[in-house]
Amino acid sequence: MLHVREFWLKSYERNLETEPEQQTEKTIAGGAVLAWIHVEPHDVEDEATAVRKTLKNLKWHARKVEVDQLILHSFAHLAEETAEPVASRRVIEAVGERLESVGYEVHHTPWGHFNEFQMHVEGPGIAKVFKSF
Repeated sequence: MLHVREFWLKSYERNLETEPEQQTEKTIAGGAVLAWIHVEPHDVEDEATAVRKTLKNLKWHARKVEVDQLILHSFAHLAEETAEPVASRRVIEAVGERLESVGYEVHHTPWGHFNEFQMHVEGPGIAKVFKSF
């Protein structure tokens, strides 16, 4: 998780054939928590727990850095095992829906695409948090 002051993204190319091609360019300003999320097979086996723990950590970080925006990015390169794309998407979307239901503004990077990024990450240590469960 990164506390970003500003985040810009542009879709680069599709990497999942099941997804339609899209051209997206977006800037998110005003501060946000950017979460690079990797869903593993064990997360799918106990999806409710994975969603609950993800929510707990994201909400904690957002409170600590005093933002109400979150950016959820599927990053399937953080561990050796990766859940199937359909299951990963389901988990990440569930997290986003739950965050929105309690008042957060949630942004998703384009699913199934490689993207270009520019970001301004804040300096304090709390701006950069890693959590694995």
